[in-house]
Amino acid sequence: MDTTKIRSALVSKLKELEARAAEIEDDLSATPNSDWEENAKESEDDDVLASLGDLTMDDMQQVALAISQIDSGEYGTCTSCQGKIGAERLKALPYATQCIKCA
Repeated sequence: MDTTKIRSALVSKLKELEARAAEIEDDLSATPNSDWEENAKESEDDDVLASLGDLTMDDMQQVALAISQIDSGEYGTCTSCQGKIGAERLKALPYATQCIKCA
C-alpha cells in the first residue's frame, strides 16, 4: 500500500474540508435580513448549514486522524480490534479507522 499517495490525497481532502468549513462559517455569521419572513427562511437555512458544518468537522477529524496514523505507522489498523482494515475498504474510504466488522 502506497501511503505516500494516500497521505497526499488525505491532505488535499483536509484542505477541501477546511475550505468548506470556512464557507459555512462565513454563511452562518452573515448579517440577518431585516425582513422577518426572509429572516425566518434564513434561519431554517442556518439550521441546515449548522448540521453540514458539524458533519464537515467530523470528516476533518477523521481525515486528520488518518494522516496521523500514516505518520505513526498505524495506518490500516482497526482502532477497535487492532486487526487489519481491508485494502478495498481503505480504497473506498481512505480515512476509515475501523474494519468492516467493527464499523
